Amino acid sequence: MGTIRKVEIQRPPTMREEVFRTLRQAILTGEAPPGMKLIENKLAEELGTSRTPVREALHNLERENLIQSIPRVGYVVREITEAEVEEIIEIRVALETLAAKWAAQRITAREINGLERIVRLTEKQVQNDDTRGVADLDTAFHEIICKASRSQRILKMSQTLQDHMLRYRMMSLGVTSIARRANKGHQKILDAIKEADMRGIEGAIKTHMKQTKRDVIGKIF
Repeated sequence: MGTIRKVEIQRPPTMREEVFRTLRQAILTGEAPPGMKLIENKLAEELGTSRTPVREALHNLERENLIQSIPRVGYVVREITEAEVEEIIEIRVALETLAAKWAAQRITAREINGLERIVRLTEKQVQNDDTRGVADLDTAFHEIICKASRSQRILKMSQTLQDHMLRYRMMSLGVTSIARRANKGHQKILDAIKEADMRGIEGAIKTHMKQTKRDVIGKIF
């Protein structure tokens, strides 16, 4: 017989987890911009903690390629590169096309309603010039589709890519024309999913992601 493992009970995050999440979010949202120096003792003072959890967080952020260690300088938030944008977009095209095709066969009416609601809310947030709100809704739209695929692997990979894309999207979605164009792309993807149109899904996602790449690169570089 196999050994029955005790179920882990959810617990409040530790200080090292809180520090890591705080710094990671600051980098992804642009609060800590590319090129910013991350000084260990200063961060510890600002976050009200010792240097140990800060040091561990910085090591973990370096492993995620969000920061880099420069000799005689210390840790610095990594610069955004055009090659990185292109790589992430190409991976997302493949991953999210598969997710949407599977979702078209498995999505619920509630999830469809959720996608429709996001499209409506996005237009309101664009009118309100709420860049963070638009970015959050953008993330939520793609996450619902990945969840509807019923694949935890797809969802996990997509969330990682979405996190890293947030650095770029926060810079581009503040432009009204770009945000509206992205939302129209979402509507086309949604329409194809509702019709279970596999060729339409592939075309809509490819068009949407390629336009995203052009918008991000045009805005940042």
